[in-house]
Amino acid sequence: MHPVFLHIGPFELASYGVMTALGYAVASYYLLRHLPKNIDKDTFWNLIFIIFMGALVGAKLLFILVTWPQLNGTMWEKMTYFAQNFRYGFVFYGGLIVAVAALIIYMKKKNLPLLPTSDFIITGLPLGHAFGRVGCFLAGCCHGKPTALPWGVIFSDPHAMVSPDLIGVPVHPVQLYEAVGNLLIFFLLHKLYNRPHKNGMILVAYIACYGTLRFVLEFFRGDFRGTYIFGLSPAQLITLLLALTAGIIWWRTTKKGTKKWLIKKR
Repeated sequence: MHPVFLHIGPFELASYGVMTALGYAVASYYLLRHLPKNIDKDTFWNLIFIIFMGALVGAKLLFILVTWPQLNGTMWEKMTYFAQNFRYGFVFYGGLIVAVAALIIYMKKKNLPLLPTSDFIITGLPLGHAFGRVGCFLAGCCHGKPTALPWGVIFSDPHAMVSPDLIGVPVHPVQLYEAVGNLLIFFLLHKLYNRPHKNGMILVAYIACYGTLRFVLEFFRGDFRGTYIFGLSPAQLITLLLALTAGIIWWRTTKKGTKKWLIKKR
């Protein structure tokens, strides 16, 4: 499609970076408009910074981990490849895992209730993620498998991140499938969050909805998915682990005697 948003001399502004930044901005604006009383603005922006850095580091690390085996060359040559192509190649689940871990540490340090704060933050996540997936579509990364369906899209730009053998071949616009799915999830979470709900239920709803979406869409992905185990991609295996986590959260929040630091009202 259009992997480069702006090109002036040697300077290139990647479309993926523009859409990702726009996603963070829109999601942050939405969350700021719905800021709970127990979170001041300084704390809020600290949370956003932690999410940004955790997502950046985690997404890149998981991409390197799943891509490393398919690259030829010495360790130095592989690291050089990743450094030269740093602006591309991020795995969402890697960013999610690292960002969540960092957020838990920060929330405990600030004595913020874990589940209510998580419910608040997670509401804006699919909104920002939708913009990011549009960026993937423009860049050609995270593309779909070949298809004969009438809405199949063709990537013809040689700079697109689509697999070379699929240049000029109609493929599923799986990035747009996920963008639309994320928007629907966002509207659902927005409605649930603004109604009476048990603490942790917004988080569980997100994991259930996005996990289902991602698990299904993995079957339509045509890019390298990492080493398959039991016929499942790494992303699908992580989805199953998240589903288990969601089940544990549901059980802990519905059983009597749940720890107060988890469910303290906002």
